[in-house]
Amino acid sequence: MNSDYSDLKTLRDSRAYQKLQALWAHEYVRIVEGMRKCAKKNQESAWRFYAGQMEGADLIIGQLERALLQMEKEGEGDSPATKTVQELLNELKGDKAS
Repeated sequence: MNSDYSDLKTLRDSRAYQKLQALWAHEYVRIVEGMRKCAKKNQESAWRFYAGQMEGADLIIGQLERALLQMEKEGEGDSPATKTVQELLNELKGDKAS
């Protein structure tokens, strides 16, 4: 298993990361509240500012999940222990079909 993948999986499952997600959720709510206030006052420049903050927050909050998903798509999350002997032999021989 790729060490980066293993580290990210461990991080995602840690209690400290779950606390960090709660803090992010709190900040995200503050951004949404700011957007709502701007919308009520029809302040377009402030609306755009908060929209940019929200876009950045969405990017940051979902980065770990996206990284893990990308690694899984690329096969970096596969553990060699889960492959059968025949699959490993085929891989060594260069055969694509199992």
